[in-house]
Amino acid sequence: MKAVAIVSQKGGVGKTTLALNLAFALARAGTRVTLIDADPQGAVGHSLKGAQGSAGLHGFAADAASLGSALLGTRIPEFRILPTGAVEPHQAEQFHARLSDGSVFGALFSALEASSDLVLVDTPSGFSGASMGALRAADLAVSPLQAEPVALRTLPQLLAVIAALRDEGRKISLAALVICMLQQRNSDSLAVAEEVWARIPADLVLETTVPRDAEVLAASAAGVPLGLMSRLRPPPISLVFDRLAAELAPRLGLATDGDDGPIGLFA
Repeated sequence: MKAVAIVSQKGGVGKTTLALNLAFALARAGTRVTLIDADPQGAVGHSLKGAQGSAGLHGFAADAASLGSALLGTRIPEFRILPTGAVEPHQAEQFHARLSDGSVFGALFSALEASSDLVLVDTPSGFSGASMGALRAADLAVSPLQAEPVALRTLPQLLAVIAALRDEGRKISLAALVICMLQQRNSDSLAVAEEVWARIPADLVLETTVPRDAEVLAASAAGVPLGLMSRLRPPPISLVFDRLAAELAPRLGLATDGDDGPIGLFA
């Protein structure tokens, strides 16, 4: 099993969209995925209908609920979700403090190892509290990089945090950067993407990019992943996450079918 923290210094970069739809795409391809919402504001929980009511990560961390009772199954057997749970505003600081040293995540990952191939943790923005705890316990980090000029200024902070954690003896490493919210008709947005591709080693930046798309907001309002927006015709952007999952899987150490060449028409 691999544990992956989805992290970003900056908020509003599409982190929850990436975590949810990547988890869905990987699960639909056969990977046993558990998605953990570690944001006290419940980013995943707010995005999905039916995710409320679970004791969630908050209940598990406080020893008030078993993992089995806190996990939520989905219509895809390979996909489970652990929402944040009910964290009142006055409890947020204590919640962060309890998670920051990574021990809760370590125990959680150990408990999920037999039943999951991959655990994805959607973290709050910034590098403190739950985000640091997830990074301390995880194997890998994936970070969305918003295709806007300010986003590049946050990247050195991510690299510095990972370097500091490795000096601390943690195993975390950066698996990939994903360019998100790309506007192909906006020259400034394209310039950021081109600068990322030019300045950052190719083995750190995925070729698949996530565009800014109104369907993302529509899916959030409907409370479903993009791939479940329609039975007959899911929005085209949902295919982006299928490609993203296929590109990212080898970096996460997930089993693939190997040869991805052309398939003969005749058996």
